This record gives sequence, C-alpha cells and structure tokens, in this order.
Amino acid sequence: MSRVSTTQMQRGAINSMLKQHEALSRTQQQVATGKKIFKPSEDPVAASRVVNLNDTLSSINQHQSNVDSARARINLSEGVLQGVVESLHRVRELAVQANNDSQNDSTRSFIAAEVEQIQNALLDLSNTTDSNNEYLYAGALSGFKPFSRNEAGGFEYNGDESHREIQISRSRRIAVDDPGSEVFLEIKNGNGVFSTLDGAENKGTGVIDPGRASGDYFDETYAIIFDQKFPEYADAENAGKIPLTYSVVDSKGTVITAGVPFQSDKAIVFNGVNTSIKGEPVDGDHFIVRPSQNQNIFTTLENLILSLKSKTPGVNDKISFHNAMNRSLVDLTQSLDNILVVRGNIGARLNALDAQETINDAYRLQIREILSNVEDLDFAEAVSRLNLELTGLEASQKAFTRVQDISLFNFL
Repeated sequence: MSRVSTTQMQRGAINSMLKQHEALSRTQQQVATGKKIFKPSEDPVAASRVVNLNDTLSSINQHQSNVDSARARINLSEGVLQGVVESLHRVRELAVQANNDSQNDSTRSFIAAEVEQIQNALLDLSNTTDSNNEYLYAGALSGFKPFSRNEAGGFEYNGDESHREIQISRSRRIAVDDPGSEVFLEIKNGNGVFSTLDGAENKGTGVIDPGRASGDYFDETYAIIFDQKFPEYADAENAGKIPLTYSVVDSKGTVITAGVPFQSDKAIVFNGVNTSIKGEPVDGDHFIVRPSQNQNIFTTLENLILSLKSKTPGVNDKISFHNAMNRSLVDLTQSLDNILVVRGNIGARLNALDAQETINDAYRLQIREILSNVEDLDFAEAVSRLNLELTGLEASQKAFTRVQDISLFNFL
C-alpha cells in the first residue's frame, strides 16, 4: 500500500488547479481574440494551413490592387484616344471644307493654321504621362519621351514595340498600354491596301479616286497611262477622231491591259484594283497605284498642311491640289480607323479586368471562409467550455480549501 503524505496531496491539488487555470486562461484568450490558435506548436497542421491561406489571400489582394492600377492606366489611355479621335474628326471637317473650289489660297492658309495647332495638340497627347510620370505610349521605355520632331521637320519615335503587362491573377497578365508605334505610326496610307497618286507633270483635269481592293490585290506598283495610240477605237460617228485610251503597266514594264477607252468616273479594274478618274486627262498623263505603306498620323497632317499652303493659281495647280486633298482625306480615315481599333482593344481589356475582378472577389471570399473555419473560434462552444472550466476551477479551489488543513496528526 502506497502512502500519500499531506505535502504530496497539497502539491497534487495545486498542480491540478494550475492546469485548470492554464486551460481557463487559454480559453479566455480565445474568446477575447476570436482565434483558435496562438502558437504553431498548439496545432502544427492548422498553423501551416493558416500561413498558406494568408499568403494566398495576400496574393489575391495584390492582384485586385493591380486590377485597379491597370484600370486607371487604361482609362487614362482611353481618355487620351478620345481626344485624338475628336481632333482627327475636326481635321477631317477642315479638309472637306478646304477641298471646295469656293475656298481660295488665303482662306486655306487660315485652315492650315488651325490644322497646325491640332497637330501640336496631337503631339502633346502622344506624350501623355500617368500619375507616376511615366509615358503612356513609349512601350517598355516609359521614362523616355516617345514622340518628337527631328531637325528635318519630321517625327521620331523614341519608344519600343513592347506592351507593358501587369499580373491580375495567379495565371493571367494583361496589357495596360499600347506602344506608340501601334497607335500613331503603323497606319497604312491610301485605302489600307493600295494608294493612288497623280503624276506630277499631268496637264489634264483628271482626279483619281482612292479606290478599293476588289478581290485579290497583286502587291505591285502600277501606272495608268493615257494615250491616243489606238486608232481602232476611233469614234465611227466622228470619223478620224481617236478617243482617249489608257493602258496599265506594272513596275517591270509588263502590260496588264492596253487601249481601254476612257470614260470619266467609270470604274478602272485590274489585278484587284478598283478605282476611277473624274475629269479629262490628256495624252501623256499618268496615275500611280502602289501598295499602301505605313504612315504616321503626324505626317498625314503635315501632308495636309503642305497641301493647304500650296498656291493654286492655275487649273493644273487646282487639280493637283484636289488629288492631294483626296489622299489626305483617305489617310485621315485610315488614322481614325486605326485609333478605333486600338480603342476596341482597350474596351476588351476593361471588360477582361471587370470579369477578373469578379473572379478574384469570389476567390477571396472562398479563401476567407476556409481561413475562418481553420483559425476562427466557435464562440458558442468556447463560452460553454469557459463556463465549464471556470466551474471546475472554482470547485477545485473550494475542495483544496477544505482539505488543506486536514492532517493525520489531528487525530492522534
């Protein structure tokens, strides 16, 4: 039979009360903080899961912050491009107004002055910076001013071709800007497939239409040459009168078609080209059809300004002017179309940001629920346990008080 001394009994009772007090203190701390775990040693598996879930939550929060930043930058670009579109529409209105024969050199010079102001404004818009003083249209070289005039009076692009991207989810990145080369530079002139030009030495009154591609366009430069070398087309009603005809040759001298009687404004169709010429060309006049080339917005406006400032004292000067204005008008249309394409892409990105933001919010809510289940306290269970532990501690303390003065020597 083992013997229990009074000291051992008291020590055991005290140790028991201390354990109960420790459990009660931990439960009190849980109720006060609303958390189950305070040290990894209490539940290593749950503690590790909490760390991973908090890391995931932090990443989602960063992605949402990135979505906000991307939206702000894209909205800024959208606002800039809206200004560009409005400016180009105004230039087009001025060009149509100037292309009227009721205008004279003086009034056209006033129009040219306004176009110059718009050109300067567009140059400023192309060099827009964001809240971080970074250029919107410089690609990855956002610290460098993207567009500037050179000493020759032309325009230079100092950025690169990159799209700056930002992470908006664990597996998704989105472009937050467009390089200036795509917005302002890489724009096909003419109708986007080919462009038409009048011969510098033309003597007639022919004005060529910008035309359109009809079928498969053969990527080649062609000349439409007018002559009167085909007597077989002589007008039977006017014996001996040879009508004006035209031939089409390519850059290698190959004749595509020859001796076609000319009619003003009648379609001229060959190798995917569909154009027409108004007025009356004369023998020896020619017009060029060549593949469209990249032409920046600023050069398009510069060409228009030069045309508006040109003097038109004679009939041939006016015809040359109208041909140049037609080219400028179609080039302006191409510039507008290109900006609209870029704005369409911007709209698609904004929709993508909205969709990703919704996904991120749902994912964040799910992670928070899982995290709550792992680390958050069940208050009903904890309060019940607290009351039970408090009752147990009080009972233990009372029992200890009752027995601490009991000793065997009291009965001897």
